[in-house]
Formats: sequence, structure tokens, C-alpha cells
Amino acid sequence: MKIVEFMENPVSAGNTKPIVYVDMDGVLADLYNHAAEIHDVEHYNEMTRDEWETFFKDSNAHHLFRDIPPFATANHLLNLVKKYAGGYRILSSPLNFDREGSIKGKREWLAKHIDVPADEIIFEHEKYKYAVQPDGTPNVLIDDYGMNTRAWDNAGGIACKYQADEDDLSVVEDVLKETFGDK
Repeated sequence: MKIVEFMENPVSAGNTKPIVYVDMDGVLADLYNHAAEIHDVEHYNEMTRDEWETFFKDSNAHHLFRDIPPFATANHLLNLVKKYAGGYRILSSPLNFDREGSIKGKREWLAKHIDVPADEIIFEHEKYKYAVQPDGTPNVLIDDYGMNTRAWDNAGGIACKYQADEDDLSVVEDVLKETFGDK
């Protein structure tokens, strides 16, 4: 498995099949409910932007991202992606103020919780750079964050907004069926 922290040219030319990129936090890892529990609030939506910022800054990023519980659906989702696309790549944003610690924790989390290995692991904030291959083939992003899915769509890719604690896996399967055909 190849681990990439930043690539100037995200995909190599000539791949005509869409590549599926899967986010971690909110899709595979239950970061937000974990944060709510640590912050002693009933739901993570109750936390203000300042509380979130303080939460991340006060956390040991390596331990935080390493210790997040997985969603029960994480490996099922990845098996679904593999069934339709043949493989996938992780595309996850690291923390700005502790990039290395968050990347280390996320790598360890993947090794501990994921049974369906990724073809590649990429840590990048500007996910939209991977939306389209050089030959024009649109790629798929499965992500819980609306800003990421909108930017992906705007860049010409196929975005699937999916949040594991709110959405059914059929949301992902519908996008995969539409993109790759029935399997």
C-alpha cells in the first residue's frame, strides 16, 4: 500500500475507470460522537466552532485519531466500494496545527480497524484536486463534509455525501451503481 501525504499530480494519465476516494472522519471513524462524549454534550451539533477548535488544539492529535471508535459499517462500506470499483483510496484531511500527529494517528487507526486495505492513502486538505483524472475521467468522493462534496462536484467529480451516523449505506450504493453499473 502506498502512503502519500501530498501529490502535485494526483493521478496518473490513462486510467479511464473512476477512482473512488473515501474520507475517514464521519464516514469510517466516529470522530464527532467521540468528541461529544469527551466534551460531555449530548450531540456534537451542540458544540460551537470555538469549542471544536479548542477540542482539537487541546487534544493529542496522534492519540485522538488513533483512538476514535470505528463505525460498525466501516468495513462493510469499503467492501461495497471494492465490489463496484475494484479498490479505493483513502483521502483524509490532517489537522493544520498537528499535521504529523494526526497523520500518524490516522495511519494507526486504519491499520487497527480496516480489513479492506486501501490501494493508496492520501492526506490532503484540497480534496477537489483528485476529482478528475488527466484524461477527463471523473472520480468519486465519499465524504461527510458538504464543503468537500460541493468542491468535488464543482471540479467535475462525482460526490457522494455520506455520514455514517445519519445515512444508510444505500446512499453510497446508489452512487456506485450509477457510476459503475449493477454488480
